[in-house]
Amino acid sequence: MQQISREVNDVAVPAVGDAAEVEIRPISHWSTNDKVFELVRPFLDNGALVADIGAGEGFFSSKMGKYLASVGKDPSASLSACDLFPEYFRYRAITCDPVLMDGRLPYADSTFDVACSLEVVEHLEDQFLFTRELLRILKPGGTAIISTPNVLNINSRLRTLHSGFAVLFDPLSLSSKDPVHTSGHINPVSYYYLAYMLARAGFDKVSVEYDRLKSSARGGLTLAGPFVAIGNALFRRRFRQRSPVVEAENKAILDSMNSYKMLCARSVIAIARKASIPA
Repeated sequence: MQQISREVNDVAVPAVGDAAEVEIRPISHWSTNDKVFELVRPFLDNGALVADIGAGEGFFSSKMGKYLASVGKDPSASLSACDLFPEYFRYRAITCDPVLMDGRLPYADSTFDVACSLEVVEHLEDQFLFTRELLRILKPGGTAIISTPNVLNINSRLRTLHSGFAVLFDPLSLSSKDPVHTSGHINPVSYYYLAYMLARAGFDKVSVEYDRLKSSARGGLTLAGPFVAIGNALFRRRFRQRSPVVEAENKAILDSMNSYKMLCARSVIAIARKASIPA
């Protein structure tokens, strides 16, 4: 697994000893950070060990760390962060560990209760390895929370129809190994295939949450909604007749793929649980 460099790579990082507090920019949308924080906060309250995977400048790490500090807890006792480019990490309360060049995460097996990864998986060449690594570093019963741009919203479906490219994904430079002008979005993945990879990695249960619903998608849905609803009903009926066992296995995921929130949300957030050790 290799991670293409992202927008943060041209940031001049102040020395650690600088007195002024460093401004930390989010790589992912504010609504995604807020929703994932909402999901992870109960774990923080219960003393969980949390990893921020692909932490960038450290915006989400700082969001969690400031919350922990506000309730009298030491962020460094609960949080870890890693990135392929740890030199750009700017949240000083914790260190950022370097991801290995082959994509392995720099942690021992069964280390964390929660592993969060915001808008990272679409930057990776080997997404299957990434999901296996998340499973490896989680304790039994641990939770992975992974967000990615929602290529199944109606805006992305319509854009793909006319251009062949989902929203936030554009043609890449074929002559450059580091297409920073496209933010490194090299590998779009829909919720279905992300859920499939998590299941293949060995996660026990996978569910989905969403960040904000886009008003433009709501408008597009009024026009394209009937086509999606009828087309999906016909597809599901044919697929059920052809592969009833597989359709039954996939029912929960397939039901979510054309839900109102899936058709309107900016990003999807997959939540996957590692099985507990059998009693």
